Amino acid sequence: MEQRFHRYGRRRVLGAIGVGTALGLAGCLGDDSTDDDSNGGEESNEGADGTDETSDGESDSSDSGADDDTDDTASVEEAVAFPEGRDCTVCNMVAADHPDWNAQLVHEDGHREFFCSTGCLAAYYAVPETFDGPETEIAGVWVTDYESGDLVDASEASFVRVSDPDHVDDVMTRNPTPFADRDDAESFVAEFDAYDEDDIIELSAFDRDLAEYYRGNILEGNDGGDTEHGH
Repeated sequence: MEQRFHRYGRRRVLGAIGVGTALGLAGCLGDDSTDDDSNGGEESNEGADGTDETSDGESDSSDSGADDDTDDTASVEEAVAFPEGRDCTVCNMVAADHPDWNAQLVHEDGHREFFCSTGCLAAYYAVPETFDGPETEIAGVWVTDYESGDLVDASEASFVRVSDPDHVDDVMTRNPTPFADRDDAESFVAEFDAYDEDDIIELSAFDRDLAEYYRGNILEGNDGGDTEHGH
């Protein structure tokens, strides 16, 4: 992955998001298969594609293409690893390809969405129905801290309403820039004459106007109407 250099900050670029528990290699221990005459000579062999094949050629496979929009095993109170190849629900860029900026959220029913950036997150958060989001409330939101590169709780973060794309080397030109620590947001604002403390906002300010400011071209191309959601 090409490393980015930012004009401001001590941000470290991460090769992967350190969220969730690493998956072990299934089936490597304690499952040695042996021939047993009592089972009628039928052997079960797991192929490379994850399907179980018996000696009579029949396959017993589970659907590996489960609904990518939900994660039945994850709590709505925690973030998960960004799945490889999963498109940002707003702009269709691959969210995992942008670890400096990606974000995610989950609805109360477990429906989870991934974004390449906080600008795309802002668009969905304001009008989820525009992007076929469920009617259930949003239960959790996580964004990538500009300073550390860590995924943090967006409800506790501060965002700088960046207007000049030259101030930050970010994806999709410009985004509300997230900081886990408000002091870092204030230090960022102090670096540029274009901003003041009024440009430091919270997640509650992610409304339709902010969505249109950052992703108006995408919203214009979707049938979103003027409906607003408060979360």
